[in-house]
Amino acid sequence: MSTFYDLLHTVPAEEIDAQGHVHNLRYLQWTLWAARDHTKAIGFDSKTALDDGFGWVVRDHNVTYKAAAMAGDQLVIRTWVSEIDRISSRRKYVIARPADRRVLARVETRWVFVDLRVHKVVRIPDEATRGMTLCPTSPGLPWE
Repeated sequence: MSTFYDLLHTVPAEEIDAQGHVHNLRYLQWTLWAARDHTKAIGFDSKTALDDGFGWVVRDHNVTYKAAAMAGDQLVIRTWVSEIDRISSRRKYVIARPADRRVLARVETRWVFVDLRVHKVVRIPDEATRGMTLCPTSPGLPWE
C-alpha cells in the first residue's frame, strides 16, 4: 500500500477570486478532499463511523502559501500521514503544479477522532488506522 495519496484537480473558473487567482480557502478545501479520499482509499468507512456518531475533526491547520494557482491549472494535492498517537493524527500535504514544477503550498493538519454525540475527543479506533502507513518524512514531489 502506498504511503501517500494524490488528488488530481483542475482549477475551474469559479475558484478564482477578485484578485485573479485561487482564493486561499480553496487550498484548504482541496486538502480536505484529499484527506477524505485517502481515508476512503485505505479502507476506512467514514460514512458508517458518522452514522455511529464518530468522525475525524480538524484540530488545527498550518498553511504556507508559496505561489498562486490560476484557472485551468492542473494540480496534484499529495497527502500522507506523518504521525499518529492515541487521539490524533498529523497529515501533511503538498499542493503542486507539475507543468512548471512549482510547489504552491505546504499544509499540515492535526486531526482528532471525536464522539460527535457528546463532542468529545476519543481514542482512535483500530479500524480507522488499520490501512494507514505512516510516512514520517516527505514522500517527495509528484515529478520526482
